[in-house]
Amino acid sequence: MTDVELKTPEDALTLALTLAITAETEKQSKECTMLAREIGRSMTAKQIELCKAAAICAVEFERTYK
Repeated sequence: MTDVELKTPEDALTLALTLAITAETEKQSKECTMLAREIGRSMTAKQIELCKAAAICAVEFERTYK
């Protein structure tokens, strides 16, 4: 993954979810999931769903084109 500049909570949540999906270990995945939950506390359900979709899309893109 390349360097990413986080400008919004949505950016941070999308990255945390992406890292949770692609983590090499279960421990790393759980840590990222906990971070994502903390970030998502201040967001609406719609914002969270959009971030989840963006994270899935990012993972699929990386797996397809990397």
